[in-house]
Amino acid sequence: MNKAFFLDRDGTINVDYNYVHRPEEWTWCDNAIKALQWIQNHSYKIIVVTNQSGIARGRYTEEQVQSLHKWADKQLAEQNISIDGWYYAPHHPTHDPDKEYAPEDRKPGTGMFEKAAQKHNIDFSKSYMAGDKITDLKPAIELGMTPFFIRSRHEANQDGRWLEKHNLVRHNTLFDAIQTLD
Repeated sequence: MNKAFFLDRDGTINVDYNYVHRPEEWTWCDNAIKALQWIQNHSYKIIVVTNQSGIARGRYTEEQVQSLHKWADKQLAEQNISIDGWYYAPHHPTHDPDKEYAPEDRKPGTGMFEKAAQKHNIDFSKSYMAGDKITDLKPAIELGMTPFFIRSRHEANQDGRWLEKHNLVRHNTLFDAIQTLD
């Protein structure tokens, strides 16, 4: 079985500017590339799991999200880094309630994680999840992973008591979080 590092996208590996869907909108978070190198060098599968409600809201298309992820892959390839899987939930219950979708796919559901685990033979007990929202971290706790809370513009809207209850330290960056593993 493999170990993995599950990562939220916006606010964890790239700066969350609201509905990022084009390369010119993408800015890597501080030391994100360095963090991804560390993760890969320590033999973790790198899996990105991201809610992309902008699709359901009509702000951009699935094709634009897929194109952006391909662009990010090319940027990372220049650093000899590869993402093992990009998983995204394109729906939002209040913006496309008539469409059929699997609600468990949208975080805090576990669907994207379970699909990745099945495809990549991942052992959750040896894996980590980093994200900037409690909705990113609830699936990690439910599935038995170690969660890391990454500070972002959303920190003020997160339940500090929940973070304390789960003994989650607030890390400034993904790189800061993984330094606790060395």
